[in-house]
Amino acid sequence: MINLKDRIIVQDNFFEKDVLNKIKIDLSHLNFTNRYNQHSNTIYQRIYFNVELNFNHFAVQEVIKNLKNHDIEVKNILPFYFLSTKHKEATPHEDSLNNINCLVYLKGKNFLNSGTGFYDKRDEKYELNSHIGFKENRAIIFDSDIYHSSLQFNKDCGPRYIMTNFINFKKYNDRKNS
Repeated sequence: MINLKDRIIVQDNFFEKDVLNKIKIDLSHLNFTNRYNQHSNTIYQRIYFNVELNFNHFAVQEVIKNLKNHDIEVKNILPFYFLSTKHKEATPHEDSLNNINCLVYLKGKNFLNSGTGFYDKRDEKYELNSHIGFKENRAIIFDSDIYHSSLQFNKDCGPRYIMTNFINFKKYNDRKNS
């Protein structure tokens, strides 16, 4: 088991092409709902529309399989398809109820500013530290305690479909103690 504390892993071509194509077809048949009303009344949730996936969904099983290539064995997973569009400002947040996030860019234009920013928090202010551009079939695997945000408020961005997976892995205590 690798230690993901404070780490960000970027992998292009996360899914095999036929799996990605099947996911894109799946996206076109689903009804996305606003996350603000469904999960949390935090303001940043207004920019996200989602469909929750179940454990047996084919895309979820592919994520679990592909994470094994990074020595990550999933204990439990909360998976979603997300749609997000252009918004006014960055909304840095952490997702500390789980160990790691596995975010996979699924569909959209390959724009740097449709990607994800990672932030340091200093004196109650967020400072952009890293910027990973949107590229279809790119996965970003990162420690859930790292502040992050969609960067779709910048010039030259567009809507994007992603798959977000909130994951606890089998050796949770090892990560917190390492």
